[in-house]
Amino acid sequence: MFGRRRIRPPAYEPLVTDRDGRVVGVRTAPPASPPESTADRWWRRHTNLARTGEMRTQAELRNQFSAFHVDPASPPRR
Repeated sequence: MFGRRRIRPPAYEPLVTDRDGRVVGVRTAPPASPPESTADRWWRRHTNLARTGEMRTQAELRNQFSAFHVDPASPPRR
């Protein structure tokens, strides 16, 4: 009944104009990033997480979970 209308992105216009309609610049596509291997991506994510302290937080949560979690489907250890 009261569905949301999809908002369309503005039509791409390569010329940048000011409010008086004068051309003040040209939009260009951003430069392509260099190809990244899986090891490079892993290292970048690893260093970003370590820098923000997120790795330590995740390790603490993992340790808390493993200390109190008992899997009912696993067989007992002998």
